[in-house]
Amino acid sequence: MRLSIEQINTIVSTSRAVAGVDALVLLYGSRLDDGRHGGDIDLLIEPVHAVSLLLRARIKTLLEQKLSLPVDVLVNNPDTQENPFVSIVRAQAKLLEIMHESSTVKRNWV
Repeated sequence: MRLSIEQINTIVSTSRAVAGVDALVLLYGSRLDDGRHGGDIDLLIEPVHAVSLLLRARIKTLLEQKLSLPVDVLVNNPDTQENPFVSIVRAQAKLLEIMHESSTVKRNWV
């Protein structure tokens, strides 16, 4: 996955600040492939309560400002029927969670 811990934390905290603290934030697309370069950040957000188009646009705008990268935001509201594209996205997506630097550091014990 081609995102830093800082970028992941920004994505999750910003998305949840707008979509709700219990919203699932998933990454899909080219940023999952370590062999590729560049590209936008593709997110699937699954909120507990419906998120309007205006709030989806707010998430996108905030993330693009904070990350200085293009971001695509797909929202799968709980009150809508799931479409085939969302099923495909979810099958290859990775759940993002707040991370701490120490959670990725390997320790050598003597």
